[in-house]
Amino acid sequence: MLTYLPLSQENLEEASGLVRSVFPDDFNSEDSPYEAYRASLDSNTHKDFILKHDIDYMKYFVVKDFISENIIGVTGWYTQKSDDKDVVWLGWYCLDPKERGKGLGKEILIWTMNRVRELGYKVMKLYTSTDPNEATAQILYEKLGFKIVDEELKEGEIHKTLYRECIL
Repeated sequence: MLTYLPLSQENLEEASGLVRSVFPDDFNSEDSPYEAYRASLDSNTHKDFILKHDIDYMKYFVVKDFISENIIGVTGWYTQKSDDKDVVWLGWYCLDPKERGKGLGKEILIWTMNRVRELGYKVMKLYTSTDPNEATAQILYEKLGFKIVDEELKEGEIHKTLYRECIL
């Protein structure tokens, strides 16, 4: 059984440690999940991040295993000022690699999709990559209805960025 708690200053470091283990190449970038999490907790202090990413609103949750009370996942969403009001983006979503293969990643993503649907969003978008480490995630996204709508190879990158969206 999973417990979903809002990201907070109290659980920020544990959540960040998990994300660092899942996305080690992204963690120290200027667009890192850590910066996104911090900005979601204090938008006034992180105005540059908010402005750079056209963020209108962000909300993140930690996912704890009910028995061990360890954070095993992170999920959330954000909206951008330039998007239609019924569009939401999946934020830095991940599951502890030790917990994979149990259906928990799917459970967390469905929980997230249901929450944003309840909030009135009609379309959920996400971006991912062709990195082989993300191959299993691609299968999950396809199963849950996230179709590739665009792709690009950014300068200096070896893997394409894939943009997906799903009608909620």
